[in-house]
Amino acid sequence: MNDRIINENISISGYFLHTVNDKNRGLIMKIKSLSYIVIDSTDISLWETYARDVVGLMKNEEKSDENNLFLRMDESPFRFHVQKGDADRYNLGGFELSSKEDFDSAQKELAEAGIEFNSENDELAKQRCVEELISFTDPAGNRLELFYGRSVDQNAFQSSQEISAFVTHGLGLGHVVFGTLEVEAAHTFYTDVLGFGDSDIMRMKFSPDPNDPESVLYFMHCDNPRHHTVAMMQAPTPPSGLVHAMVEVETAEQVVDALDRAVANNVHISSTLGRHMNDKMFSFYMQTPAGFMLEFGYDGIQPDWDTFETTNSPAPSYWGHEFNMPEA
Repeated sequence: MNDRIINENISISGYFLHTVNDKNRGLIMKIKSLSYIVIDSTDISLWETYARDVVGLMKNEEKSDENNLFLRMDESPFRFHVQKGDADRYNLGGFELSSKEDFDSAQKELAEAGIEFNSENDELAKQRCVEELISFTDPAGNRLELFYGRSVDQNAFQSSQEISAFVTHGLGLGHVVFGTLEVEAAHTFYTDVLGFGDSDIMRMKFSPDPNDPESVLYFMHCDNPRHHTVAMMQAPTPPSGLVHAMVEVETAEQVVDALDRAVANNVHISSTLGRHMNDKMFSFYMQTPAGFMLEFGYDGIQPDWDTFETTNSPAPSYWGHEFNMPEA
């Protein structure tokens, strides 16, 4: 007799999810990390300059061409793929599974949850430097890829700036934050289908206006110690497709140096330096050529998920992080 008993069907923002009653089910889908993001750009040269002169990323010369820019942060062949497009925006995120077995289990989980996905061809898998991958969208319309078996670049990583290393080992690229009015559906999808766990749930107002409704932000972790890999903000999806992405370095000095480089290169500073309340990250935010923000940080906590209890931070930051968004 099958212990996995489907006892209810629920519709979530266009998804027809099968909820499963199984006390022994656990989190079968174990996403290891956010491995890469893909970005559309009308002018790839802007990204090349920004990545080299401000962020300190390394161009993968062997993979890049006039229509594709592959940017490295570590031993991975790339963490950012900027591709020629007709708009400047975030395109998708690639999430890693540890093995072929986990990859096959993830497909089974998606199918049992009623989620449609595409098995991508060998050509795209080769471009992503992975063994196999699938793609689908979440209830907020964000495109995701799941894969296993990513290759390692044999050429040593060398930052284009004096950055000792980006904090990625066992943690992935960093994190991404989405804005969506379908925040509850998206949150349910990431926790109940993709196996993410809640790190922090924040409820706040974005203005002092007493008529401004309270919004919720869900910060979620996957199967690594980074405080959150994905966050969902209850807000309209920005034209860029993403609120922000985050990269982390090893020292506070490297954060301040990046801020100085951004100012020197006339990059808009979206937020002053500050210390976040939930993940304790010391960081600032700047605009990218794609229109979304890049948080550049240091000192994020790495909780033990076996003992950690979900927090409810009363505010985004202990101090700082005064936002000044560019005019539309």
